[in-house]
Amino acid sequence: MEWFDSTLNVQYMNPAEIKEGMRWAREVQKPIGKFGAMVPCTELTPVWDISLGDSGGYYGSRYLFRLSTGELRSAQSNGRVPVAPEILPENLPPHEGIWITNEPFGFHDHKPGVIPDRHWYENSRALEVWTAEDGRIYRLLAYRSHRLFWVCRWDKGAKWFGPSRGTPDLAGEQFDAIVEGRAW
Repeated sequence: MEWFDSTLNVQYMNPAEIKEGMRWAREVQKPIGKFGAMVPCTELTPVWDISLGDSGGYYGSRYLFRLSTGELRSAQSNGRVPVAPEILPENLPPHEGIWITNEPFGFHDHKPGVIPDRHWYENSRALEVWTAEDGRIYRLLAYRSHRLFWVCRWDKGAKWFGPSRGTPDLAGEQFDAIVEGRAW
């Protein structure tokens, strides 16, 4: 018996076969009723970015999947991943190019010993600002010590960060790629 809902067409696939727009399946607990009872169910989250990472000493390649929620999942090339393989237009990434600003504001806040995103944002200043035609606003930010730089995106009221960079040139390259339409 599989853990996932059989009506969702979830299949185990090799990571090399997964494409953007397919949905990653996982078992989650959802509350039912008002007394706190939980029931297992299948949650499907679209894959918006795929890359290769360090294999970590294992044989084969390690695939990195960034889900539409900003969550990062990984799988070895010799493994299997539960996905719903049908690609629907509403599950594709909303913009063309490389997804740089892929961590939602507050993404790291729950991790012990990590400085909250609000601290980084409130103690940074904008070096450059650019607004896309559809209203997205991008800012190239520098932390007050000027040792960390990153790109931040405002998109329909939500803030998303890109990975921090140690030099303004590296973060500037990301910002320029966004302005040129090669990233988002």
